[in-house]
Amino acid sequence: METLQVAIKNRGGHTLRGIVTVPAGEGVHPCVVMLHGFGGSASGRRYFGTNLARALAREGVACVRFDFYGCGESDGEFSDMLFDGLLDDAADIFAWASAQPWADSDRMFLAGHSLGGYVAASAAPDIRPRGLVLLSPGAAMWRDAERNACLLEQHTGRDYADMEGLVFKMAFNHSMGAHPDPYIEAEGYDGPVLIVRADDDELVSSEDCERYQTVYKDARYVQVAGGGHDFTSLDARATVFDAVARFIMGCN
Repeated sequence: METLQVAIKNRGGHTLRGIVTVPAGEGVHPCVVMLHGFGGSASGRRYFGTNLARALAREGVACVRFDFYGCGESDGEFSDMLFDGLLDDAADIFAWASAQPWADSDRMFLAGHSLGGYVAASAAPDIRPRGLVLLSPGAAMWRDAERNACLLEQHTGRDYADMEGLVFKMAFNHSMGAHPDPYIEAEGYDGPVLIVRADDDELVSSEDCERYQTVYKDARYVQVAGGGHDFTSLDARATVFDAVARFIMGCN
Protein backbone atom coordinates (compact mmCIF):
# COMPACT_ATOMS: atom_id res chain seq x y z
CA MET A 1 0.00 0.00 0.00
CA GLU A 2 1.00 3.63 -0.41
CA THR A 3 0.53 6.49 2.05
CA LEU A 4 0.11 10.00 0.64
CA GLN A 5 0.25 13.27 2.56
CA VAL A 6 -2.17 15.65 0.88
CA ALA A 7 -3.63 19.14 1.29
CA ILE A 8 -6.62 20.86 -0.27
CA LYS A 9 -8.34 24.22 -0.02
CA ASN A 10 -11.86 24.15 1.36
CA ARG A 11 -14.54 26.51 0.09
CA GLY A 12 -13.47 29.09 2.66
CA GLY A 13 -9.95 29.16 1.24
CA HIS A 14 -8.44 27.37 4.24
CA THR A 15 -6.00 24.50 3.91
CA LEU A 16 -7.14 21.08 5.07
CA ARG A 17 -4.40 18.49 5.55
CA GLY A 18 -4.88 14.78 5.34
CA ILE A 19 -3.64 11.29 4.65
CA VAL A 20 -4.63 8.96 1.84
CA THR A 21 -3.97 5.23 2.05
CA VAL A 22 -4.02 3.61 -1.38
CA PRO A 23 -3.96 -0.16 -1.94
CA ALA A 24 -1.13 -1.77 -3.86
CA GLY A 25 -1.69 -2.20 -7.58
CA GLU A 26 -2.57 0.07 -10.45
CA GLY A 27 -6.00 1.23 -11.50
CA VAL A 28 -8.88 2.63 -9.49
CA HIS A 29 -10.14 1.39 -6.14
CA PRO A 30 -13.29 1.71 -4.07
CA CYS A 31 -12.68 4.67 -1.78
CA VAL A 32 -13.89 5.67 1.69
CA VAL A 33 -13.82 9.23 3.02
CA MET A 34 -13.53 8.86 6.80
CA LEU A 35 -14.61 11.76 9.08
CA HIS A 36 -13.10 11.99 12.57
CA GLY A 37 -14.83 12.72 15.85
CA PHE A 38 -15.16 15.75 18.13
CA GLY A 39 -11.86 17.09 19.40
CA GLY A 40 -10.02 14.44 17.40
CA SER A 41 -8.00 14.19 14.25
CA ALA A 42 -7.62 12.02 11.18
CA SER A 43 -5.57 9.48 13.15
CA GLY A 44 -8.37 8.83 15.64
CA ARG A 45 -8.05 7.84 19.28
CA ARG A 46 -5.42 5.13 19.69
CA TYR A 47 -4.92 5.45 15.90
CA PHE A 48 -8.34 4.01 15.09
CA GLY A 49 -8.53 5.90 11.78
CA THR A 50 -5.00 4.96 10.79
CA ASN A 51 -5.51 1.29 11.52
CA LEU A 52 -8.89 1.19 9.77
CA ALA A 53 -7.36 2.77 6.66
CA ARG A 54 -4.55 0.20 6.59
CA ALA A 55 -6.96 -2.69 7.12
CA LEU A 56 -9.12 -1.46 4.23
CA ALA A 57 -6.12 -1.00 1.96
CA ARG A 58 -5.20 -4.64 2.50
CA GLU A 59 -8.67 -5.47 1.16
CA GLY A 60 -8.25 -3.25 -1.90
CA VAL A 61 -10.08 -0.17 -0.59
CA ALA A 62 -8.56 3.33 -0.55
CA CYS A 63 -9.19 5.55 2.47
CA VAL A 64 -9.10 9.35 2.69
CA ARG A 65 -8.77 11.01 6.11
CA PHE A 66 -8.53 14.76 6.70
CA ASP A 67 -8.40 16.91 9.80
CA PHE A 68 -11.43 19.19 9.79
CA TYR A 69 -10.83 22.95 9.73
CA GLY A 70 -9.75 23.97 13.23
CA CYS A 71 -8.56 20.46 14.09
CA GLY A 72 -5.24 18.63 13.99
CA GLU A 73 -2.84 19.87 11.31
CA SER A 74 -5.43 21.75 9.25
CA ASP A 75 -5.69 25.54 9.27
CA GLY A 76 -7.59 27.33 12.01
CA GLU A 77 -8.04 26.95 15.73
CA PHE A 78 -10.44 24.61 17.51
CA SER A 79 -12.32 27.71 18.65
CA ASP A 80 -13.07 28.52 14.98
CA MET A 81 -14.94 25.26 14.34
CA LEU A 82 -18.64 25.37 13.48
CA PHE A 83 -21.00 22.50 12.72
CA ASP A 84 -21.86 24.02 9.34
CA GLY A 85 -18.15 24.14 8.56
CA LEU A 86 -17.84 20.41 9.21
CA LEU A 87 -20.63 19.72 6.72
CA ASP A 88 -18.94 21.94 4.13
CA ASP A 89 -15.56 20.30 4.74
CA ALA A 90 -17.09 16.84 4.33
CA ALA A 91 -18.55 17.82 0.96
CA ASP A 92 -15.31 19.47 -0.22
CA ILE A 93 -13.18 16.48 0.80
CA PHE A 94 -15.56 14.02 -0.83
CA ALA A 95 -15.59 16.00 -4.10
CA TRP A 96 -11.79 16.14 -4.13
CA ALA A 97 -11.41 12.42 -3.42
CA SER A 98 -13.92 11.49 -6.12
CA ALA A 99 -11.77 13.23 -8.74
CA GLN A 100 -8.49 11.48 -7.87
CA PRO A 101 -6.91 9.03 -10.34
CA TRP A 102 -6.78 6.17 -7.79
CA ALA A 103 -10.46 6.46 -6.79
CA ASP A 104 -13.35 4.67 -8.48
CA SER A 105 -15.82 7.56 -8.75
CA ASP A 106 -18.71 5.08 -8.96
CA ARG A 107 -17.72 3.41 -5.67
CA MET A 108 -17.21 6.31 -3.28
CA PHE A 109 -18.23 5.75 0.34
CA LEU A 110 -18.68 8.13 3.25
CA ALA A 111 -17.89 7.07 6.82
CA GLY A 112 -17.63 8.80 10.15
CA HIS A 113 -16.92 8.06 13.79
CA SER A 114 -18.77 9.72 16.70
CA LEU A 115 -19.41 13.37 15.72
CA GLY A 116 -17.99 12.42 12.32
CA GLY A 117 -20.77 9.83 12.05
CA TYR A 118 -23.39 12.49 12.80
CA VAL A 119 -21.81 14.75 10.16
CA ALA A 120 -21.66 11.91 7.63
CA ALA A 121 -25.34 11.06 8.14
CA SER A 122 -26.35 14.72 7.80
CA ALA A 123 -24.20 15.27 4.71
CA ALA A 124 -25.12 12.06 2.89
CA PRO A 125 -28.43 13.24 1.36
CA ASP A 126 -26.51 15.93 -0.57
CA ILE A 127 -23.22 14.09 -1.13
CA ARG A 128 -24.96 10.85 -2.16
CA PRO A 129 -22.15 8.33 -1.62
CA ARG A 130 -22.40 4.76 -2.88
CA GLY A 131 -22.68 3.62 0.75
CA LEU A 132 -22.65 5.14 4.23
CA VAL A 133 -20.84 3.86 7.35
CA LEU A 134 -21.80 5.25 10.77
CA LEU A 135 -19.44 4.22 13.58
CA SER A 136 -20.80 5.15 17.02
CA PRO A 137 -22.68 8.08 15.42
CA GLY A 138 -22.87 10.99 17.85
CA ALA A 139 -26.30 12.46 17.04
CA ALA A 140 -26.97 12.81 20.78
CA MET A 141 -24.65 15.84 20.77
CA TRP A 142 -27.47 17.77 19.13
CA ARG A 143 -29.78 17.33 22.09
CA ASP A 144 -29.71 20.34 24.40
CA ALA A 145 -26.78 21.86 22.46
CA GLU A 146 -28.46 25.27 22.29
CA ARG A 147 -29.75 25.09 25.85
CA ASN A 148 -26.37 24.09 27.29
CA ALA A 149 -24.62 26.89 25.41
CA CYS A 150 -27.09 29.48 26.71
CA LEU A 151 -26.78 28.21 30.27
CA LEU A 152 -22.98 28.41 30.20
CA GLU A 153 -23.05 31.92 28.74
CA GLN A 154 -25.58 33.10 31.33
CA HIS A 155 -23.90 31.51 34.36
CA THR A 156 -20.27 32.31 33.50
CA GLY A 157 -20.50 35.37 31.27
CA ARG A 158 -18.21 33.58 28.81
CA ASP A 159 -18.92 32.36 25.32
CA TYR A 160 -16.48 29.46 25.61
CA ALA A 161 -15.60 26.47 27.75
CA ASP A 162 -12.21 25.05 28.68
CA MET A 163 -12.31 21.62 27.04
CA GLU A 164 -9.20 19.86 28.30
CA GLY A 165 -7.02 22.80 27.27
CA LEU A 166 -8.93 23.70 24.11
CA VAL A 167 -11.09 26.80 23.71
CA PHE A 168 -14.51 25.43 22.82
CA LYS A 169 -16.71 28.29 21.63
CA MET A 170 -20.44 28.07 22.23
CA ALA A 171 -20.85 29.23 18.65
CA PHE A 172 -20.38 25.57 17.71
CA ASN A 173 -23.38 24.56 19.82
CA HIS A 174 -25.45 27.42 18.42
CA SER A 175 -24.51 26.31 14.90
CA MET A 176 -25.45 22.71 15.65
CA GLY A 177 -28.63 23.65 17.48
CA ALA A 178 -29.87 25.59 14.47
CA HIS A 179 -30.08 22.34 12.51
CA PRO A 180 -33.13 20.08 12.57
CA ASP A 181 -33.27 16.84 14.53
CA PRO A 182 -30.33 14.71 13.24
CA TYR A 183 -32.63 11.86 12.23
CA ILE A 184 -34.79 14.21 10.18
CA GLU A 185 -31.69 15.79 8.63
CA ALA A 186 -30.47 12.32 7.63
CA GLU A 187 -33.62 11.59 5.63
CA GLY A 188 -33.31 11.48 1.86
CA TYR A 189 -30.29 9.23 1.56
CA ASP A 190 -31.43 5.97 -0.03
CA GLY A 191 -28.20 3.99 -0.40
CA PRO A 192 -26.99 1.10 1.79
CA VAL A 193 -25.94 1.92 5.35
CA LEU A 194 -23.81 0.13 7.94
CA ILE A 195 -24.18 1.23 11.58
CA VAL A 196 -21.67 -0.09 14.14
CA ARG A 197 -21.57 0.37 17.91
CA ALA A 198 -19.80 -1.35 20.80
CA ASP A 199 -22.23 -2.86 23.29
CA ASP A 200 -20.48 -1.04 26.16
CA ASP A 201 -20.40 2.41 24.53
CA GLU A 202 -21.31 4.92 27.25
CA LEU A 203 -21.60 7.91 24.90
CA VAL A 204 -23.80 6.54 22.12
CA SER A 205 -26.80 4.41 23.03
CA SER A 206 -28.18 1.48 21.11
CA GLU A 207 -31.45 3.43 20.84
CA ASP A 208 -29.63 6.22 18.97
CA CYS A 209 -28.28 3.71 16.46
CA GLU A 210 -31.65 2.02 16.11
CA ARG A 211 -33.24 5.40 15.34
CA TYR A 212 -30.75 5.91 12.53
CA GLN A 213 -31.56 2.43 11.27
CA THR A 214 -35.25 3.34 10.93
CA VAL A 215 -34.38 6.34 8.74
CA TYR A 216 -32.94 4.20 5.94
CA LYS A 217 -34.43 1.66 3.55
CA ASP A 218 -31.33 -0.53 3.54
CA ALA A 219 -29.49 -0.36 6.86
CA ARG A 220 -27.69 -2.99 8.91
CA TYR A 221 -26.90 -2.42 12.58
CA VAL A 222 -23.98 -4.34 14.09
CA GLN A 223 -23.04 -4.37 17.78
CA VAL A 224 -19.55 -5.53 18.66
CA ALA A 225 -18.52 -6.96 22.00
CA GLY A 226 -16.60 -4.48 24.13
CA GLY A 227 -14.17 -1.76 23.17
CA GLY A 228 -16.23 1.24 24.24
CA HIS A 229 -16.91 4.34 22.21
CA ASP A 230 -13.57 4.21 20.39
CA PHE A 231 -13.43 0.42 19.88
CA THR A 232 -10.30 0.25 22.01
CA SER A 233 -9.71 -3.49 22.10
CA LEU A 234 -8.04 -5.79 19.60
CA ASP A 235 -11.11 -7.97 19.17
CA ALA A 236 -13.49 -5.04 18.77
CA ARG A 237 -11.33 -3.41 16.12
CA ALA A 238 -10.88 -6.63 14.20
CA THR A 239 -14.66 -7.04 14.12
CA VAL A 240 -15.25 -3.44 13.05
CA PHE A 241 -12.61 -3.51 10.33
CA ASP A 242 -13.98 -6.76 8.94
CA ALA A 243 -17.57 -5.48 8.99
CA VAL A 244 -16.65 -2.27 7.17
CA ALA A 245 -14.57 -4.08 4.53
CA ARG A 246 -17.32 -6.64 3.91
CA PHE A 247 -19.91 -3.88 3.61
CA ILE A 248 -17.88 -1.96 1.05
CA MET A 249 -16.94 -4.98 -1.03
CA GLY A 250 -20.56 -6.11 -0.97
CA CYS A 251 -21.83 -2.87 -2.49
CA ASN A 252 -21.49 -3.68 -6.18
